[in-house]
Order: sequence, then structure tokens, then C-alpha cells
Amino acid sequence: MNYFFIVNPASGRGKGRSVGRELEERLQYLNLDYQLEFTKAPGHAIELAEKATRSFECIVAVGGDGTLNEVVNGMAESEATLGLLPVGSGNDFARAVSLQSKLDDALNVLLRGKTKRVDLGKANGRYFHNGVGIGFDAWVVHTSQKVKRLRGNAIYLYSVIKTLWKYKPVPLHLQYNGQTHTDEYFMITVGNGQSLGGGFFLTPKAELDDGLFDICTIRNMPTASILRNLLKVYQGTHTEDPRVDIVRSDRLQVQTERSFAVHLDGELFSLKLNELNVEIVPGAVDVVCDA
Repeated sequence: MNYFFIVNPASGRGKGRSVGRELEERLQYLNLDYQLEFTKAPGHAIELAEKATRSFECIVAVGGDGTLNEVVNGMAESEATLGLLPVGSGNDFARAVSLQSKLDDALNVLLRGKTKRVDLGKANGRYFHNGVGIGFDAWVVHTSQKVKRLRGNAIYLYSVIKTLWKYKPVPLHLQYNGQTHTDEYFMITVGNGQSLGGGFFLTPKAELDDGLFDICTIRNMPTASILRNLLKVYQGTHTEDPRVDIVRSDRLQVQTERSFAVHLDGELFSLKLNELNVEIVPGAVDVVCDA
């Protein structure tokens, strides 16, 4: 098998560059049939992945969930296999397919070549591999982009607290499973995978290959209740709250008179949408895994 590695030097708050150089040393020693490219700007990984599908059997994202999202959007409609060497701050999808963050361990899994056929999602035409966040969660992503000094989960926790004091929920109309629901929602998560934000298990029973999303809706609640549930999300026990519901569906439509914010795979998609259409794409891609 030949490999095309797409390295995001900015991933992991700049860790990606050094990981990419270390990876090149490993690959040269292993004498693989490969090519490696560093991304130069947002969106570049989409272009690289799309071109690579014409000549390479395995397209490998070297970065976090944002890098992987771009790579997926470049190769989703091809027959290429998706590989991942996790470098980012969250790496939620990597955990879902049992990949370790240590480079040598993840590279060994890649070279063993065991794969799993998994679903992807589409949100207003853009692919995602792990999940969609609507409302508060998307504003947290927006806040986190401005955080420079923290690393890992601390980025997300800091951003949650900072966003909490100024966020105002909006009324949303949801359509799924043939029903319409209207309420003031604090946040909504469409999970293909189980966690977002570096280990927040908002959809703890989601499966990557069941042809369905797990959709977690959280209606508006007092700040004290939000803070209590924040700790519970780490264990996925927030579902005990009566204002939290989880359903399974292959699609979701969200509409509102006022705009709402959305992230895909932890990357801000929009701060001002009035309509979002999300649908599952069953068995869309083979991913190298250790699960």
C-alpha cells in the first residue's frame, strides 16, 4: 500500500510541525512508498486529499479533528482508505477508533492496516466524521480560538466558563423521526462518535457504524444546573437530567427565526445560520483503526 501524509503544522498548538519532521525520519527508515505534505492554510488539506486520491491508496491526516475534517472532505467520495496520526488538542475520533496519541503506536496501527467501515455525516453539504454542535457548544469553539496559552482540555474548560456568562439560548424548531419539536435549547449535539471537545461524552452510546446519529438535546436550564452537568458530561451521566434527551435518527433539520451557531468536528462552521440540514452517510469510508 502507498501512503499520502497530510500534516497540519499548526495542530496541537504548533506541535504538528515537529511531529511531521519526526514522522519523515520514521518513514524514510521504514522505506515506505509515501509522500508527505505540510498544509499551508485553512482548506489546503481538502485540496491535497482530493488530489491524492488519484494516486494513493491511503490518505493519512496528521493533526487533530479539524485536520481530519478537511481530509475527509477531500477524499470522502473516493475509494481511498483513511488513516490518522492524532496530534490535536481533542482527538475524539482517534479515541473512538482506539488510536493512541503516541506517534510510534499510531504509526504501528497504520502499518498493520486493519480497517473499519464507518459512517460520515453531512451538514448543509459538508462532510463531518465525529459530530456537530449547535448553540452553546459552537460559541465555546469560537471562544477557544482566541485562547493562546492553555493546552488540551484546559482550553475547552476555560472557554466553557467564559462563554457561559454571556451566552443566550434561542428558540429552535427541530425535525427528526417524522416529528417537530420547538423549544429554547441550550445546545444540541449530533453525534456520530461518542465525545467532543476532548472527552465530553455528550452522546456516550453513539456508534460509528450503525447508520444513525445519536442526537442530544439540552433544553435551557439555570447556570447552576449547567455547571453541575458539566462535570457529569465527562462520564456521560448528564442524561439523567430531565432537560436532556437523546434520540437516534438518520437526519436532523434545525430552523429558527433568529440565527444560531454551529461547529463541525470542533471547527467553527458558522455563527449565523437560520437553517441546518444534517444527514447520515452510512458506511462512507474505510478508516484504519485498532478497534
